[in-house]
Amino acid sequence: MKKEKAALKKYLEAIVSALCSFVTEKDAKIFIDKSNTIPELLQNISTKIKVKELSGWNGEDLNEDQLNVLTLISEVYLKKNKSKYKVIEKPSEIINWFINWIQSIFTKSELKLEKNIGVQILQ
Repeated sequence: MKKEKAALKKYLEAIVSALCSFVTEKDAKIFIDKSNTIPELLQNISTKIKVKELSGWNGEDLNEDQLNVLTLISEVYLKKNKSKYKVIEKPSEIINWFINWIQSIFTKSELKLEKNIGVQILQ
């Protein structure tokens, strides 16, 4: 678990940045401003994506980086849930699983969203 946490901590900002690209820059800025933690930010992004999914969007316009981050999270999901395999296909479901996973690994203070991260994420 310690190795997993260290590896995730190293790449968390890049993953969050990639997930922010699923919404417009304007929405990302709003979500960053109103979120206190990384899970809150990701939940806002997931909710925005869920609205698109409900109107029939299935991710057909995702770029390579967006697909790569979803694939990465999905592979971790499959590795962690071998015995209780459940297919998660929608981007919002993948992000929701990721939120739950990082909340189980990190403390709330470790997941505090630094407001300057927004500048880094949106670059």
